[in-house]
Amino acid sequence: MYTLQEFKTVFDPILKEFLDKRINEFLRNTTDPFVRDFVLYSKTLSLAGGKRIRPYIAYIMYTASGGKNTEAALRLFVCFEIFHMFALMHDDVMDKQDKRHGIATVHAYVLERLKENDRTGDLENVAKAQGILAGSLFFSWAMELFLDDKEFPGKNLKIAHDYFYKMVDEVCLGQIFDIDTTSRKVTPEELVTQKTILKTSRYTFVRPAQIGAHLADPNNKLDDYLENLGTKLGIAFQLQDDLLDIIGDTKKLEKNILRDVADRQSTFFTNFVLHKGSKMQREKFLHYFGNELNSGEQEEVINIFTESGAIDAGKKLILQNLEEAKRLINMADLGNDYKKTCLDLIQIMQDRQN
Repeated sequence: MYTLQEFKTVFDPILKEFLDKRINEFLRNTTDPFVRDFVLYSKTLSLAGGKRIRPYIAYIMYTASGGKNTEAALRLFVCFEIFHMFALMHDDVMDKQDKRHGIATVHAYVLERLKENDRTGDLENVAKAQGILAGSLFFSWAMELFLDDKEFPGKNLKIAHDYFYKMVDEVCLGQIFDIDTTSRKVTPEELVTQKTILKTSRYTFVRPAQIGAHLADPNNKLDDYLENLGTKLGIAFQLQDDLLDIIGDTKKLEKNILRDVADRQSTFFTNFVLHKGSKMQREKFLHYFGNELNSGEQEEVINIFTESGAIDAGKKLILQNLEEAKRLINMADLGNDYKKTCLDLIQIMQDRQN
């Protein structure tokens, strides 16, 4: 099995080939240079970064379950990355993000180009609309790629399709929760957990793993195991994302920290302060929650997370979930290559946090 780094090296040319082909086909319908430019930019953004974790998880389980047609599987698993770009383009509009992978998001790029072209009207709304439409285009391509596949037996594809549809529903519901909770004064802890399971555990780990396993063997009995393992990995992964938003290096992250606070996002850490912090910590935190922060205010908010115990509690929960994931991997009857590959992935997650 490939390591994650090896996989990205093999997978990215396949992803680029698909994007080149599909975007060129799409652009045959227009000669307009402005439209052609930002549609082509969506490819630039897609290839600018990203870990390729979802197709990698599908690949691991396809291989571990006895799959032999790896080239066809990798072509199909491009659908995960295309779908993910759809989700990110829409997410960037909703979260008002102007940077991803260190470069402009699609709608931010369009806005910059509109201004350069001295356009008139509500340019910000036009740019957001074009970002949404570019994302919708990627959604269409992801569905087309997955549903039109002819390289796997119908029975295998039927089960894989069912899980793909579930994944689409779950990530959309998770995003609905994500947006909804920004308007709540206090979000129930169970809703934050449910959002994490839908948006991260099932989307990033559980469904890609189940799809990969069933493409190889439609009769495998791994669904409950993968649900359990993927849930642990997803919770740890999301907690790490939220932790890095507090204590991460902005240069390495290629984005600003404390966006969750500025955007009034309900995470384990923000909820910990609001539910378990002292009265003074809660009052101070609420003063900053939902506002852009200067450097001094950022330092004060980080101190609140630290002194309330939120950071230590989050780190402990990350470790618990990763240790449980290791136990599940070691007890699985899926061969030493599978165990080593998965344990290496967990080590990457641990190093990412540090």
